[in-house]
Amino acid sequence: MLVNFRFGNTKSFYNENQLSLQAASIKEFDGINTFSVNKDLFNQDENNSLLKSAIIFGANASGKSNVLKCLTYMRNAVLTSSSPQMGTIQNNAYFVFYKDAVDKESLFEVEIIQNNIFYRYGFTILHGKVNKEYLFKKQERLTQVFNRENNKIDVMGDKIYENFIKVPEATLFLSASLSFNLAISKYMNDVIEWFRNLIIVFEHNANSLDIYTMENGKYKNQALNILKKADIGIQNMQVIKDKVANLKNINELLAFDLQRQVNPNQYGQIKQENENMYNIDLDTVYNVYDRDDNIVKNAEVLLYRDRGFHSEGTIRLLCYLGWILYALDKGNVILLDEIDSKLHFLVADYLIKMFNSIDHNPNNAQLICTAHNVMLMDDNLRRDQIYFTCKNTVGVSELSSLVDYTNVRKKDLFSKKYLAGFYSNLPNMNKKV
Repeated sequence: MLVNFRFGNTKSFYNENQLSLQAASIKEFDGINTFSVNKDLFNQDENNSLLKSAIIFGANASGKSNVLKCLTYMRNAVLTSSSPQMGTIQNNAYFVFYKDAVDKESLFEVEIIQNNIFYRYGFTILHGKVNKEYLFKKQERLTQVFNRENNKIDVMGDKIYENFIKVPEATLFLSASLSFNLAISKYMNDVIEWFRNLIIVFEHNANSLDIYTMENGKYKNQALNILKKADIGIQNMQVIKDKVANLKNINELLAFDLQRQVNPNQYGQIKQENENMYNIDLDTVYNVYDRDDNIVKNAEVLLYRDRGFHSEGTIRLLCYLGWILYALDKGNVILLDEIDSKLHFLVADYLIKMFNSIDHNPNNAQLICTAHNVMLMDDNLRRDQIYFTCKNTVGVSELSSLVDYTNVRKKDLFSKKYLAGFYSNLPNMNKKV
């Protein structure tokens, strides 16, 4: 579960910003769009309810997707910084429009709940090195697990080993923790596992179709039910997986690359498994009727190979839907960019409502997504679930929540006020340039 995410001096965000899934003290859709966690994990004056979803609205290039990318970068740093060849820490993207931004720390911090323990984990990066890193935990009271200042690491309960713990300057201690047999390993593994389970879906994510083969086709059957509600026309579907090359066979790799250049439409999603490369497509089945509207046979159409048959919205929905159903089933946090792109409002609204539901979301999965369709603001969302991004004249993005604005009533038509510029700066398409 995600409680808070703080970040600063990265991508288009120069100042420190926060995305919070800790519910505000308001009553709209309480217990439906929110869920309660162990109150002992929070201070007495804090709300122990979390949001099931947060939707970020904003103009093009205002920083919406960058919020998701900042958390994606933090995840990648945790999971890969111990591999020097990845260069994850050195490749941190400082704010680009201030020339001295490279001399200021970049901040990444999450507050999460994993295995009924509250964790606050964060780090700062300066000049391609880990400048600070820290981990706190709370079951009854907040205690420090470890603290790092440059290369000096203070470890709870393992003082005798502190002088022997050496971590490269461009590697997170959390990432390298598996190399050490420490008393705090359980807590560090909890945080690593949370990042490992974080689902990130950007457009046409690799391996997004493979999800329909899992759990004996459970997600495929659930997806088919939703597709029928949306009148897509697909009656059945099957993942097609063909081996295209062995990574150790240079001739197969060259032949595959050549075929891909000559006929790119032949291929769908490419996935590597062990030593082999696979082409993954989705065989969709439609009914064929006679003039009396009787079903006489089926027509099979491949999602990628038979390009031009399926709409872009159908392709996008099929690539997103499996991961959405997986997140709901497992109770994971999912980041989803542009949930409404190329989709009808009712479909996008239905996907969000699946998370803001007791029946569809019994395991309290959390959705963080970006959207453009402002109509989504007005359909059963709490004010603390609605976020805005805007940028100033020099390109600094800022993230704000609707709940932070004064003179906002729960019965307001949020979309109308947003378009009128009450909550966020919007482009003026009528100005002279």
